[in-house]
Amino acid sequence: MPCLIIILFLLCEQRQQALTQQSQLALHYAKQVATIQQVELADTEQVLQQLSTRIDHLTVEHSKCPPLLYHAMLLSPNLANLGIVDAQGNVLCTTHQADQREINIADRGYFKAAMRTAQFSIGEYQIDRSMQRATVNFALPIYDDQQQFLFMLVAVKGLTHWSQTLAKLPLPVGTRVMIADAKAQIIAQYPAANAELGRAVSSSWPNNLSTQATLLNTPEGNRLVYVKQSLNNSNRALQIYFSFDFESQLSSIDKRFALFLGIFFVLVCILFWQTHWQLKQQLLKPLSALKHAIAKLESGKQDSRFDATKVPSEFEHIAERFAHMAQTRLAAEDNANHRLAVVKALINALPDSYVRLDQQAQILSRYGDYTDKAQTLRELLPEHIYKRIRAELALLNDKTYVQLEFSPTSNQVVECRLCAIESHPQALLIFRDISQRKHQEEALNLAALVYNNSSECMIITDANGFILDVNLAFTRVTGYSRSEVLGKSTAMLGSGQHDRSFYELMWQQLNEHGRWQGEIVNRKKNGELYTEWLTIDSVYDSNREIYRRVAIFTDITEVKRKDALIWKQAHFDELTDLQNRVGLKKHLKKQVAVGQQTAVLLLDLDNFKDINDTLGHYYGDLLLKLVAQRLKSMAPHAFLSRIGGDEFVFVLEDDEHKTTCKTLASQIQSALKQPFEIKDEQCHITASMGIATAPTDGNGAEALLKAADQAMYRAKQQGRNGYVIFDDTLRKVAESRMQMLKGIRAALHNNQFEMHYQPIVSLDDNRVAKAEALIRWRHPEQGMVSPAEFIPLAEETQLIHHIGDLAFAQSIDTLTQLQHLGHTTQISINVSPVQFAAKNCTLASWSDKLTTLAISPEHVVLEVTEGMMMHNDSRTKQRVERLKQQGFQFALDDFGTGYSSLAYLKQLDCHFVKIDKRFVDGIATNADDLTLCETIILMAHRLGLKVIAEGVETATQHQLLKQAGCDFGQGYYYSKPLPQREFLTLMTEKSHIAVA
Repeated sequence: MPCLIIILFLLCEQRQQALTQQSQLALHYAKQVATIQQVELADTEQVLQQLSTRIDHLTVEHSKCPPLLYHAMLLSPNLANLGIVDAQGNVLCTTHQADQREINIADRGYFKAAMRTAQFSIGEYQIDRSMQRATVNFALPIYDDQQQFLFMLVAVKGLTHWSQTLAKLPLPVGTRVMIADAKAQIIAQYPAANAELGRAVSSSWPNNLSTQATLLNTPEGNRLVYVKQSLNNSNRALQIYFSFDFESQLSSIDKRFALFLGIFFVLVCILFWQTHWQLKQQLLKPLSALKHAIAKLESGKQDSRFDATKVPSEFEHIAERFAHMAQTRLAAEDNANHRLAVVKALINALPDSYVRLDQQAQILSRYGDYTDKAQTLRELLPEHIYKRIRAELALLNDKTYVQLEFSPTSNQVVECRLCAIESHPQALLIFRDISQRKHQEEALNLAALVYNNSSECMIITDANGFILDVNLAFTRVTGYSRSEVLGKSTAMLGSGQHDRSFYELMWQQLNEHGRWQGEIVNRKKNGELYTEWLTIDSVYDSNREIYRRVAIFTDITEVKRKDALIWKQAHFDELTDLQNRVGLKKHLKKQVAVGQQTAVLLLDLDNFKDINDTLGHYYGDLLLKLVAQRLKSMAPHAFLSRIGGDEFVFVLEDDEHKTTCKTLASQIQSALKQPFEIKDEQCHITASMGIATAPTDGNGAEALLKAADQAMYRAKQQGRNGYVIFDDTLRKVAESRMQMLKGIRAALHNNQFEMHYQPIVSLDDNRVAKAEALIRWRHPEQGMVSPAEFIPLAEETQLIHHIGDLAFAQSIDTLTQLQHLGHTTQISINVSPVQFAAKNCTLASWSDKLTTLAISPEHVVLEVTEGMMMHNDSRTKQRVERLKQQGFQFALDDFGTGYSSLAYLKQLDCHFVKIDKRFVDGIATNADDLTLCETIILMAHRLGLKVIAEGVETATQHQLLKQAGCDFGQGYYYSKPLPQREFLTLMTEKSHIAVA
């Protein structure tokens, strides 16, 4: 019998070893295949993750995928398609699409899962709508830095390709592999069988397979080892099923095992028959009863006794001890369960998370959101905190306690406390988020910092106004220390400047609305009064009763003083203490608004600049003060203001205002005749005055002042020391002037100015050596407008700079075309004195423009008048000298019509002198004119200058000038001024002028 038992044992052991080896082999192959598939899935996820880092290269234009997706397809042969999807499931683009119809995948499970979890998602078996074939799709949602959804990347894996990949694996003969989705639908199979793709696994495989090897029989009677593995542990999206043939290995073992098993069974039956009835009576029945009692005890039932009278005597003592043990154990379990419930309730009530650690910092258990996903302690702590905890654990004892703080993110602060567990080599590490507490502490510290360091004074009182606290700014402003005011009423600060009703109204608003704000005068400790801007707010308790009052005030005494000074400076003239232009305009607006009959007399001192230049500005200011005093004494009740350097304005407000203004103007003339004593000298001064009335001459302050100013300038034009009353004639002149100015601006904008060129002929050979550029204004309605009409106004308004630049640009264009025709003709351009004297002069840029066009400045002659040099302006002289250094030549125009000073010729050092037409007109009939021209020519030649005679209109004039030695002639005898095209035609056809 022992031998049979040993043989049977060996056979069973052999059979079990074969089963174990084959199962291990099957499990090995299964894990290898699962690992390969997991790597391929990880590669797919990595492709999408890498694409998500290049958001700026994933822009879809016209439903066409960006090149980056096509590159990714080339690098990922296991993928059948890539696409981009918006938040509504609309497919924006795919790298492969069977047709051009619009596709929406919002109903697909993988899209919903990706949108729900914001993570990589794996789909199920499907017929892909873009490729029209069986696939499994993968999705990864993409978010920006603010976690706003941008789009979703989708990868497509063809199922045929997947099955072909499985076919390449070196698997044993008879092996079957199936990969199924979350719904247990087949998506890949080895050996490959396309007909089974999409079919449920349950129809071909046993149910309830585990990750360990399982030996089962097929319906055909074959024995196979089955293994089931998950390809994605996070959500078990994909499962892989394996079966391995085990029939051949078990066949021989089972035959031997069956033979000896029969023999063994017969022997066992005999032995069992002999001993069964004894065992059943003496042992099995008592043990069965004890088994049922233990089962009841396991379920927590106290009725755990079994009948001791029906068992042998050996079991009676066991039954009694078992009953006592059961009662003791159940009582201990009840106590432990109660304590556990208390601990769990306490832990759930606390905002803490914890981990239980051993001395090697291994996590034994965990609780709470903060620690839920951590596998190691290092994942929970910064490196320096982790090292500190490790050091404390290494020295762990019953008294170990450590409290530390760290910030896992910029907006979070976590407190961790290490506490030893008594009598165990373990410790609890408790985590608590204290971010809110830290923010509250910081807010309190900041509030205290603001309170103590604020530049605004603060007082905290009770509901009745008794002071509880003040800040440092309060002590600085009032002079009271904190101890001097605590417990006292705010009434101690009263100045006595406000009556009882003021304070009653303040307290009424405080009690009704809880707030008061306004300006109040209080008294400092030293008795000094000060003005403050005060705001009082009330603080309420939970019963809406006033608990505290907070007063904040700023000392605005100095601000009010400065405001008053600023207001005076803004409205009054500092020198004469009369109101200035601002005050005048406000006064006029007020008078005009109420319809008051008003007259304005504007007075401007004549030649006041000469007094400033002679006596200096100090005495000039003194004279203005004396004039203001004298004017004020003449009409003490009239409004008088100084609006400029030497301009004063009277405003008269009565029904006879015009007559009164005339009388006042005469009185002013008489008063100013009296000399002023300044610097031991008598100064005589006169004034020009203009008078305007409202509403006749204007309905506004600006209109009235403008009318009076125009009348005053007319008085100056009439010889000064008089007055003029504004009338329609002046209005028409002003309107005409405004229309002309408007027209000039329009002409500049619409290119209405054009240059005409009048040839300047060399009298030696009748060759056109030069040409003067003359500006013309071709008005769309008025025709040609003479330069004499618009040039003076352009000079006055500084528009002459734009006109001058336009004339230069057109002239240089003509000069460029002349040079292309082979001519070296010079172009003369008239330059206004205003262009030279202006602060922002554009003449300096002319040389650069010529350099750009490769034109020498020597081909340009700048014509100026004597008047430019009469003002002796250093800025003008410097600019003339700079232009000469750059190569420009100068001509003195209209010589002889002005001062004809040789000093100007020497000062200008020009290249040409132009004799005015008025002298040329009479040389044929008037010997004096001829003599004068001959003298100018001789003088100019002695100075090394060339002479140009203007206004040559007859052959006689031509011959006389030539005989007198004149160098050049200009006039209608040679040619009238020509537009550019005609002038260029003239220069092309003939460069010499035929003369009689």
